[in-house]
Amino acid sequence: MRKSIQQQRHLPATARRTLAGLALGLLWLGSAPGLARAQYAYAPIDVPGSVATYADGNSVHLVVGEFDDADGTHGFLWRRGEFTQFFDVPGADGYTSINGINASGDRAGIYFSGDRWHGYFWSHGVVTPLDPPGSTFSLAGFLNAKGQVVGFYRTGPGGTGTRRGYIWHDGVFTPVDVPSAGPRGTWPSGINDQGQVVGAYYDQDGNQHGFLLSKGVYKKLDVPGSEGGHTFAQGINNAGLIVGFYGKAEGPEHGFVLSRKGYTTIDVPGASWTNVFSVNAMGDIVGAFGDSDDNIHGFEGTPAGRLLPDPPAE
Repeated sequence: MRKSIQQQRHLPATARRTLAGLALGLLWLGSAPGLARAQYAYAPIDVPGSVATYADGNSVHLVVGEFDDADGTHGFLWRRGEFTQFFDVPGADGYTSINGINASGDRAGIYFSGDRWHGYFWSHGVVTPLDPPGSTFSLAGFLNAKGQVVGFYRTGPGGTGTRRGYIWHDGVFTPVDVPSAGPRGTWPSGINDQGQVVGAYYDQDGNQHGFLLSKGVYKKLDVPGSEGGHTFAQGINNAGLIVGFYGKAEGPEHGFVLSRKGYTTIDVPGASWTNVFSVNAMGDIVGAFGDSDDNIHGFEGTPAGRLLPDPPAE
């Protein structure tokens, strides 16, 4: 899920930033330099005619996300190299994303309508807005097989209040707020079938950390060497594999996979930056990367060998 969603409050296409160039065609990058370190074979995901594509979530069989074109932002479904559906929430004003999908085909995401952002849950063709009481901004991230959706909301004029995390299920919102979070709050992003939740929070000094919520206990997640930068945990599968992205005090962002062995940095070969947003039961990852011309592409990464942790940070 793109980080810039909250900077795009005024949605009409004339107010959106322009992304230069056209996306690349679908090409396998598994033989590109750097694969041995990354441990994945990569395939770009680019909607034809788009100016940017983000692969936001994945199940075993499908990848979902969003793409930008001249008319706004739209959701997509992708399977085995083919786009099977493009999607806009009915009544949406130029923006729809699909941030997560489960094995049953249920989806969660974001849309813009009525001068505000809304989270949503989609099941069997029915869209349910996810707007906690009193919210003026809401966002839905991933969902699990039980139909539990994670996200956050804000109150106040224009959705400027503190981020408050939630788990939604069958019409009930359960709070998810890191106890040590500061005024910028908590942003849950991923959830697995065991109910483990990952995301990010901002401490009292405004520094961003990842977190894992498991059995009622919050654990801070910081990629080694990211001190002075930031860490965002985006997704978690049922095996406990966690993915996300991080940035150091200076330089580009990198994706990461956190396993029992430790953190593994993920960089799509030739990319200027890489974000990983989701991981499925097979260990396949999806996300987005920037190329040397500042074009944005989605990608799928398929395991190509043993996952090796990064060497200790100096």
